[in-house]
Amino acid sequence: MRTMTSDLPEGSTLPDDIPNAKKHSLGFFAKLFAAWVAMGFRSPKTPNTGEINV
Repeated sequence: MRTMTSDLPEGSTLPDDIPNAKKHSLGFFAKLFAAWVAMGFRSPKTPNTGEINV
């Protein structure tokens, strides 16, 4: 499923091979939460290099 397709630039088209949701669905958040539960409510460690590349 593609999510947040409402943010596409004007005139963009997407194929209809999978659902194109304009916003996040409740099912999306349920799967995201289930994955977080499976991880034991942990957040991944990120390296701290001391600089920000923008």
